[in-house]
Amino acid sequence: MISASRIRKAEQLRDGTGSSLSRSERRGPPLNANNCQKIVKSTIIITNKQFPRCVSGGAKREETMKKQLKSVVLAMAALAVLASCSKPKNQARKPSENIDSTTWIDNLIDGKAAAVKENKKIFIFFSGDDQDGASAELKEKVFNTEEFIRVYTDKYVLVNLDYSNSKFEAAKADPLASDEEKKAAGELEKRLEENLRDASLYNIEATPSFYILTKEGYVVKEIIFEKPVSSVEEVNEVFAGLEDEIAVYDNTLSATESGSDADRLAAIDQLFELTDPQHRYLLVDLSGLYVKLDKKNETGNVGKHIVAIANANAVQAYMDQDPVAASDQFANAAKSKYLSTVEKQQCYYTAGYLYAQSAPNDFKKIKSYFEKSYNADPESPHAEQIQNMIKMLEERIAESEAQPEPVEPETEPEAPAEAAAEAPAADAGSPAADAPAESSEAAQN
Repeated sequence: MISASRIRKAEQLRDGTGSSLSRSERRGPPLNANNCQKIVKSTIIITNKQFPRCVSGGAKREETMKKQLKSVVLAMAALAVLASCSKPKNQARKPSENIDSTTWIDNLIDGKAAAVKENKKIFIFFSGDDQDGASAELKEKVFNTEEFIRVYTDKYVLVNLDYSNSKFEAAKADPLASDEEKKAAGELEKRLEENLRDASLYNIEATPSFYILTKEGYVVKEIIFEKPVSSVEEVNEVFAGLEDEIAVYDNTLSATESGSDADRLAAIDQLFELTDPQHRYLLVDLSGLYVKLDKKNETGNVGKHIVAIANANAVQAYMDQDPVAASDQFANAAKSKYLSTVEKQQCYYTAGYLYAQSAPNDFKKIKSYFEKSYNADPESPHAEQIQNMIKMLEERIAESEAQPEPVEPETEPEAPAEAAAEAPAADAGSPAADAPAESSEAAQN
């Protein structure tokens, strides 16, 4: 449900009456939950400064941890049900032919193909025209104007992913519709699922949202409009203020492509620092290059990139509703000799967390992952909390083992056919005798 305050702020943005808005107020309501339920949205972010969900946040009392574990187990069970309804893994389609980049493109696959061909960056607009109270107005006043499209297609490929309720309704074919209409609805549904996946990849929680991407899809910058915009000139001012920051990103990315191995490794590390942590997993190909260039871990940073690769692959597996494969990515990464004890602890913990979402009742295997996590660094600030999780899992194991085996109900053996034939007829006046005999037709039915 959208709160009244959120509606008022959306109206201010739409009407241009609001003052400078905070980050959380610059957008409309979150993406429609009914629309997004087709995709499991979970981004797993592992960095040296951030520990997986259940362990972060400092010391907690044991009672709090118990409540937390119960919540986690319930969430795991719910996600397991969702995973049971999973579809086949997403197969990225090929870009369309004859892509028109002189206007807005309605999907990222075609947008990236056009950006590669024209060697341009991407300006991507996540909108909800009939949801958020701002997107439609912004398009009418600014983004769909001839002036904006003419100016910005010169530097960018424009991509608009729209999540309007009307589009999802249009994707529901009427049973009485013609074959052609059903086919069109099916194609629209596929495109919307593709766009929902991209919203998940970029951690889009609300519309409108704006980003500048490289042609590879890396996030250069999220565009935040500090005040309502109603003209192309106002958008130009925002972009002008970002020119230096964009140039630094471009130069750093270029430095990863040429020069000495040491320079390229330094550039990759710098690019990671320039990228928001929630979008670093999109740099997975650069992490692969890093591991290849520094085979002996001379920088001491190979472990970080091995974890980054596992993280990126786990995100893809999790979005394909395969938490076991996601768990395996971290479990395998943890075996590398190049990981620090902190990274090993993170990986084993996350492996256990993800595995639990596929098999929430397999307490022994979940516990084994947490034990490996604890043993990786028993002196870490998180060790005590992990140990508490292990103890609670032991309690659950003991509870499950203490439950008696279900007893099959005893059934009386069927009487032999001969005995049945010799059975005496029911006495007159008994319920069986009074019951009407079934006709042969009824018996067959």
